[in-house]
Amino acid sequence: MKFPVTNKARRTVLGLAALVLIANAPAFAQDSYPDKPIRIVVGFPPGGTNDILARTLSIKLGEKFKQSFVVDNKPGANSAIGNDIVAKAKPDGYTLLVSSSGGLTVNPVLMTNLAYDPVKDYEPIALLGSFPLVVTINPALPVTTLAGLVEYAKKNKGGSLDHGVATSSFQLVAESLANTAGIKFNHINYRGSGPTVIALIGGEIEVAVLDSAAVMTQVKAGKLRALAVTTAKRSAALPDLPTAAESGLPGYDVPIWTALMAPKGTPEPVLAKLRNAVREILAEKDTVDKLQALGMDPGNTDGPALMKRISADISRWAAVAKTANIKAE
Repeated sequence: MKFPVTNKARRTVLGLAALVLIANAPAFAQDSYPDKPIRIVVGFPPGGTNDILARTLSIKLGEKFKQSFVVDNKPGANSAIGNDIVAKAKPDGYTLLVSSSGGLTVNPVLMTNLAYDPVKDYEPIALLGSFPLVVTINPALPVTTLAGLVEYAKKNKGGSLDHGVATSSFQLVAESLANTAGIKFNHINYRGSGPTVIALIGGEIEVAVLDSAAVMTQVKAGKLRALAVTTAKRSAALPDLPTAAESGLPGYDVPIWTALMAPKGTPEPVLAKLRNAVREILAEKDTVDKLQALGMDPGNTDGPALMKRISADISRWAAVAKTANIKAE
């Protein structure tokens, strides 16, 4: 026996179908991710390690996902401006952050009114790589070693040198190095590694602790002089350059790292896609070669392990700042 389909019944069926479609829309969107260009925010100007790494990653991700990944430089406030943009972005996987360890672990220590919380406002995707910083000087200084620089400062400069600060994390690394060596750095702030390199070449400052990617070309051209790296292991990019520990500061080992993050609340299927893609990219030989040319070791940490590292490093830098009597501003 057939029953007539009334308009009311038809509307009910259509309404239920619409609800099913709406309920499943996020899942459909995640399955098709990415279906439009993705922005990767970098909180520094072009030219530094984070920028170069972000551009390398954007090309590789674009090839894997057949979609555009566009690097968007938002420099300022030791990367806090760019980091805050991503913290407040829609958590849909279409705005990502390439951040230095400083932006995630030093800014919370040195900035009193930080607009974002590194632990609460992000989803960790992957540790992209870690690297030493390079103690670099203007070649006009009459020294060729880190030990010589320390001796020069003590004998000729009243124990102090003018130091260029590219980022707050670099400042803490430099400060811990100066304290270990028994000298003082007069810190002069610049907006990233590129401007700091220009200032060092121009003689505005005497020394800078910088990422190797920013200084290697100028060192090889003789425009800057590299004295030591800040890690226990020598840099693959500058294998003949001694470590600080080899140069009279035993036990000194301070690496810097870079991570890929997403806004808090980004769907887990999207995060999983990105983590899997980045893991594959970091294992590819040409990526490893590219990172090592930048003086970096490829990362191998993702998800919860990366967030644990962020929390631990915040505590570590807080201790360094306290010892150096550096106050949050």
